[in-house]
Order: sequence, then C-alpha cells, then structure tokens
Amino acid sequence: MKYEGMFLFDPAVTTDWEAVQAELERLMKRAEARVIVMQRWDERRLAYEIRGRKRAIYALTYFEADPSKIAPLERDAQISEAILRCLVLKADHLTEEEMKELAARPPDHSAADAERYDTRGGGGRESGSKKRREGAPETVEAEASAEAESVAEVPAPEE
Repeated sequence: MKYEGMFLFDPAVTTDWEAVQAELERLMKRAEARVIVMQRWDERRLAYEIRGRKRAIYALTYFEADPSKIAPLERDAQISEAILRCLVLKADHLTEEEMKELAARPPDHSAADAERYDTRGGGGRESGSKKRREGAPETVEAEASAEAESVAEVPAPEE
C-alpha cells in the first residue's frame, strides 16, 4: 500500500537536511518501505510546544510499505529523539506523479492544507461540507457580524 508520512523534526537535534534524510531513510529501511519521494518543507513555528520545542522541521514522505509495518514505523518515530511528531496516512488514491508534485509544492496554509493535516479530529472534509450545506456562515466575517447582531439584541441591565 502507498502511504504519506509527515514528520516533524527537532531542529536542535537535526540541524541540516542530510541528518533528517538519514533518519527518515533509517526508519524506512526498518519498515522495509520503498520511498517514492522525500521532501523537506520548512522549519516553522509550532502552534503549541511539543517536547518543549516551539519550532520544527517539516518533512513529507510518500512511500510503499506492507500495512503490518506501519505500527512499528510509528513506534520507531515516537522513540526517535530527532522526531517530535509523525502522521502517516494512506495514499493509495494518488499516483506516483501526483505524490512527487504534492511533495515539491510547499504548503500554502490554505484551508485544504490545514484540513488535510488536522490531527485534532472531527474537522474532516465531510463534516466541513456538511456544515456548509446546513446553512452555516461561510466566512469568519459573516460569523462575526451574526454574533454582533445577537449581542446588540441583549437589553442593558437596569440600575
């Protein structure tokens, strides 16, 4: 099966791309995976601290592996001192050309990218489109104006 793996590396441990590549290759070799593409994205500020770190190096990989090797791969990533976090998703719906194209394109912080790598749960594509179909406001501005109108309707307390 084909998989997509997003790995967040500790910049204090792995200072250069060669060290990140070596660690990813070690993990993939242990999982007997065939790497299709491995790409460095960015070093970015994290939304919240992970293991006391505020920044991480993002690395995206697409690979083929036996499904029984994914759990050990994730365990090895958790044990690694260099890796802060990882997320492995099935990617059978993508061709190898699409994988190479996606890996070469840096994240644009669009709603699609945020939704794709949202690990909090409950915010997937299906639930988002369902909210839009149910008539929820489509923009933040619409939500803010709706909230302001509801606040304006509350009577002031009498003294």
